[in-house]
Amino acid sequence: MKEKISLKFIRPDGAGILHGVMPEGILKKWKSLAKDVLDKKMVEWNPSLVGKIYDEWKIPKLLYKDYGLENFINLAFYKYVEIWVDEWVYMENLSHRVSEEELPTFKISVELGDGWINSMREGEYNPIHLHTNCDLSSIFYLEDYTGDEPIDNKREDIPNVDGHTNFLFGSAQNGAVIKINPNDGNVAAVSSGVQHATHFDVKPKAGDFFIFPHWLMHSVNPFKGNGRR
Repeated sequence: MKEKISLKFIRPDGAGILHGVMPEGILKKWKSLAKDVLDKKMVEWNPSLVGKIYDEWKIPKLLYKDYGLENFINLAFYKYVEIWVDEWVYMENLSHRVSEEELPTFKISVELGDGWINSMREGEYNPIHLHTNCDLSSIFYLEDYTGDEPIDNKREDIPNVDGHTNFLFGSAQNGAVIKINPNDGNVAAVSSGVQHATHFDVKPKAGDFFIFPHWLMHSVNPFKGNGRR
Protein backbone atom coordinates (compact mmCIF):
# COMPACT_ATOMS: atom_id res chain seq x y z
CA MET A 1 0.00 0.00 0.00
CA LYS A 2 1.40 3.38 -1.04
CA GLU A 3 1.90 6.01 1.64
CA LYS A 4 -0.28 9.10 1.23
CA ILE A 5 1.31 12.51 0.70
CA SER A 6 -0.55 15.41 2.31
CA LEU A 7 -0.53 18.57 0.15
CA LYS A 8 -2.04 22.04 0.59
CA PHE A 9 -1.60 25.00 -1.78
CA ILE A 10 -1.51 28.22 0.24
CA ARG A 11 -1.52 31.75 -1.09
CA PRO A 12 -1.28 34.24 1.79
CA ASP A 13 -0.57 36.94 -0.77
CA GLY A 14 1.09 36.90 -4.18
CA ALA A 15 3.35 33.87 -4.38
CA GLY A 16 1.73 30.47 -4.14
CA ILE A 17 3.38 28.02 -1.75
CA LEU A 18 2.80 24.28 -1.71
CA HIS A 19 2.95 22.83 1.81
CA GLY A 20 3.31 19.09 2.07
CA VAL A 21 3.92 16.40 4.68
CA MET A 22 6.21 13.53 3.75
CA PRO A 23 5.22 9.94 4.47
CA GLU A 24 7.36 8.35 7.20
CA GLY A 25 9.18 6.16 4.68
CA ILE A 26 10.21 9.16 2.58
CA LEU A 27 11.37 11.07 5.67
CA LYS A 28 13.62 8.15 6.65
CA LYS A 29 15.18 8.15 3.18
CA TRP A 30 15.80 11.91 3.40
CA LYS A 31 17.45 11.50 6.81
CA SER A 32 19.67 8.72 5.48
CA LEU A 33 20.75 10.90 2.53
CA ALA A 34 21.40 13.88 4.81
CA LYS A 35 23.49 11.84 7.24
CA ASP A 36 25.68 10.48 4.46
CA VAL A 37 26.16 13.92 2.88
CA LEU A 38 27.11 15.46 6.25
CA ASP A 39 29.43 12.57 7.13
CA LYS A 40 31.24 12.47 3.79
CA LYS A 41 31.35 16.27 3.28
CA MET A 42 32.10 15.80 -0.42
CA VAL A 43 31.36 19.27 -1.84
CA GLU A 44 31.35 22.32 0.43
CA TRP A 45 28.50 24.59 -0.69
CA ASN A 46 29.14 27.66 1.50
CA PRO A 47 30.83 29.68 -1.30
CA SER A 48 27.62 29.45 -3.37
CA LEU A 49 25.26 30.52 -0.56
CA VAL A 50 24.67 33.57 1.67
CA GLY A 51 23.96 31.73 4.92
CA LYS A 52 26.13 32.34 7.96
CA ILE A 53 26.26 28.56 8.38
CA TYR A 54 29.34 26.32 8.56
CA ASP A 55 27.74 23.02 7.54
CA GLU A 56 26.27 23.58 4.08
CA TRP A 57 26.99 20.67 1.76
CA LYS A 58 25.93 19.99 -1.82
CA ILE A 59 23.51 17.19 -2.70
CA PRO A 60 24.34 16.06 -6.26
CA LYS A 61 21.03 15.45 -8.03
CA LEU A 62 22.00 11.86 -8.84
CA LEU A 63 21.72 11.05 -5.12
CA TYR A 64 17.96 11.55 -5.21
CA LYS A 65 17.66 8.44 -7.35
CA ASP A 66 20.23 6.50 -5.31
CA TYR A 67 18.20 7.05 -2.12
CA GLY A 68 14.80 6.39 -3.71
CA LEU A 69 13.65 10.03 -3.54
CA GLU A 70 13.62 11.06 -7.19
CA ASN A 71 10.01 10.06 -7.95
CA PHE A 72 8.70 11.65 -4.76
CA ILE A 73 10.43 14.97 -5.41
CA ASN A 74 9.36 14.97 -9.07
CA LEU A 75 5.73 14.35 -8.06
CA ALA A 76 5.77 17.16 -5.48
CA PHE A 77 7.07 19.71 -8.00
CA TYR A 78 4.70 18.38 -10.67
CA LYS A 79 1.73 18.98 -8.34
CA TYR A 80 2.83 22.57 -7.71
CA VAL A 81 2.98 23.33 -11.44
CA GLU A 82 -0.28 21.47 -12.11
CA ILE A 83 -2.14 23.56 -9.53
CA TRP A 84 -0.57 26.79 -10.82
CA VAL A 85 -1.47 25.99 -14.44
CA ASP A 86 -5.07 25.11 -13.52
CA GLU A 87 -5.49 28.43 -11.72
CA TRP A 88 -3.86 30.37 -14.57
CA VAL A 89 -6.10 28.75 -17.21
CA TYR A 90 -9.18 29.40 -15.07
CA MET A 91 -8.22 33.06 -14.65
CA GLU A 92 -7.48 33.54 -18.36
CA ASN A 93 -10.77 31.94 -19.34
CA LEU A 94 -12.69 34.57 -17.39
CA SER A 95 -11.74 36.80 -20.31
CA HIS A 96 -12.20 34.35 -23.22
CA ARG A 97 -15.15 32.30 -21.88
CA VAL A 98 -14.51 29.26 -24.06
CA SER A 99 -15.81 25.76 -23.38
CA GLU A 100 -13.79 23.29 -21.36
CA GLU A 101 -13.00 21.35 -24.55
CA GLU A 102 -11.42 24.48 -26.07
CA LEU A 103 -9.16 25.23 -23.11
CA PRO A 104 -5.42 24.94 -23.80
CA THR A 105 -3.50 21.98 -22.41
CA PHE A 106 0.06 22.03 -21.19
CA LYS A 107 2.73 19.38 -20.94
CA ILE A 108 4.42 19.68 -17.56
CA SER A 109 8.06 18.68 -17.36
CA VAL A 110 10.12 18.59 -14.15
CA GLU A 111 13.91 18.74 -14.19
CA LEU A 112 15.59 18.42 -10.79
CA GLY A 113 18.78 20.26 -9.98
CA ASP A 114 21.37 19.89 -7.24
CA GLY A 115 20.38 20.68 -3.67
CA TRP A 116 22.15 21.20 -0.38
CA ILE A 117 21.97 20.35 3.30
CA ASN A 118 21.89 23.06 5.97
CA SER A 119 22.83 21.86 9.44
CA MET A 120 22.73 24.95 11.67
CA ARG A 121 24.48 25.48 14.99
CA GLU A 122 23.67 27.99 17.73
CA GLY A 123 23.88 31.58 16.50
CA GLU A 124 23.99 30.69 12.81
CA TYR A 125 21.36 32.12 10.48
CA ASN A 126 20.32 32.69 6.88
CA PRO A 127 19.79 36.35 5.88
CA ILE A 128 17.06 37.41 3.46
CA HIS A 129 17.74 35.83 0.09
CA LEU A 130 16.26 34.15 -2.98
CA HIS A 131 17.45 31.21 -5.08
CA THR A 132 18.91 31.41 -8.59
CA ASN A 133 19.36 29.08 -11.57
CA CYS A 134 15.90 27.54 -11.13
CA ASP A 135 12.19 28.28 -11.54
CA LEU A 136 10.98 26.72 -8.29
CA SER A 137 12.71 26.09 -5.00
CA SER A 138 11.95 24.06 -1.89
CA ILE A 139 12.66 23.42 1.77
CA PHE A 140 12.46 19.95 3.34
CA TYR A 141 12.55 19.77 7.15
CA LEU A 142 14.21 16.70 8.63
CA GLU A 143 14.23 17.74 12.30
CA ASP A 144 12.02 19.74 14.72
CA TYR A 145 14.82 21.38 16.71
CA THR A 146 14.73 25.20 17.17
CA GLY A 147 16.80 25.64 20.33
CA ASP A 148 16.99 24.71 24.01
CA GLU A 149 15.86 28.10 25.32
CA PRO A 150 14.73 31.42 23.79
CA ILE A 151 17.41 33.90 22.78
CA ASP A 152 15.27 36.57 24.45
CA ASN A 153 13.48 35.20 27.50
CA LYS A 154 12.39 38.64 28.73
CA ARG A 155 9.54 39.03 26.26
CA GLU A 156 6.66 36.68 27.02
CA ASP A 157 4.03 38.78 25.24
CA ILE A 158 5.13 37.75 21.73
CA PRO A 159 5.72 34.27 20.25
CA ASN A 160 9.24 32.84 20.17
CA VAL A 161 10.36 32.49 16.54
CA ASP A 162 13.95 31.31 17.10
CA GLY A 163 14.98 28.94 14.31
CA HIS A 164 11.88 29.72 12.24
CA THR A 165 11.86 30.22 8.48
CA ASN A 166 10.43 33.56 7.30
CA PHE A 167 8.68 34.01 3.95
CA LEU A 168 8.44 37.66 2.88
CA PHE A 169 5.75 39.10 0.57
CA GLY A 170 6.44 42.84 0.68
CA SER A 171 5.17 45.85 2.59
CA ALA A 172 1.60 46.48 3.71
CA GLN A 173 -0.81 48.22 1.38
CA ASN A 174 -1.01 51.99 1.55
CA GLY A 175 -4.13 53.90 2.38
CA ALA A 176 -6.81 53.46 5.00
CA VAL A 177 -10.55 53.81 5.26
CA ILE A 178 -11.61 56.01 8.17
CA LYS A 179 -15.01 55.20 9.64
CA ILE A 180 -16.85 58.01 11.42
CA ASN A 181 -19.33 57.48 14.22
CA PRO A 182 -22.51 59.20 12.92
CA ASN A 183 -23.66 59.98 16.48
CA ASP A 184 -20.74 62.13 17.60
CA GLY A 185 -18.65 62.67 14.46
CA ASN A 186 -15.56 61.07 15.99
CA VAL A 187 -13.38 58.46 14.34
CA ALA A 188 -14.83 55.05 15.14
CA ALA A 189 -12.25 52.86 13.38
CA VAL A 190 -9.46 52.90 10.85
CA SER A 191 -9.36 49.97 8.43
CA SER A 192 -7.15 49.10 5.49
CA GLY A 193 -9.69 46.63 4.16
CA VAL A 194 -8.93 42.95 3.61
CA GLN A 195 -5.81 41.98 5.51
CA HIS A 196 -2.65 41.92 3.41
CA ALA A 197 -0.06 39.34 4.50
CA THR A 198 3.41 40.90 4.45
CA HIS A 199 5.15 37.75 5.71
CA PHE A 200 4.67 34.59 7.69
CA ASP A 201 7.03 32.35 9.60
CA VAL A 202 7.25 28.57 9.81
CA LYS A 203 8.37 26.55 12.81
CA PRO A 204 10.31 23.54 11.50
CA LYS A 205 8.59 20.18 11.79
CA ALA A 206 10.22 16.97 10.65
CA GLY A 207 8.51 15.74 7.49
CA ASP A 208 7.12 19.09 6.36
CA PHE A 209 8.19 20.56 3.03
CA PHE A 210 7.48 23.74 1.07
CA ILE A 211 7.76 24.45 -2.66
CA PHE A 212 7.72 28.05 -3.84
CA PRO A 213 8.86 30.39 -6.67
CA HIS A 214 12.63 30.88 -6.72
CA TRP A 215 12.21 34.66 -6.40
CA LEU A 216 10.30 34.51 -3.10
CA MET A 217 12.45 36.14 -0.44
CA HIS A 218 12.98 34.13 2.73
CA SER A 219 15.32 33.88 5.71
CA VAL A 220 16.05 31.71 8.76
CA ASN A 221 16.35 33.00 12.34
CA PRO A 222 19.16 32.00 14.70
CA PHE A 223 18.57 29.95 17.84
CA LYS A 224 20.21 29.20 21.20
CA GLY A 225 21.11 25.64 22.16
CA ASN A 226 23.45 22.70 21.64
CA GLY A 227 21.39 20.87 19.02
CA ARG A 228 21.32 21.13 15.25
CA ARG A 229 18.57 22.66 13.16
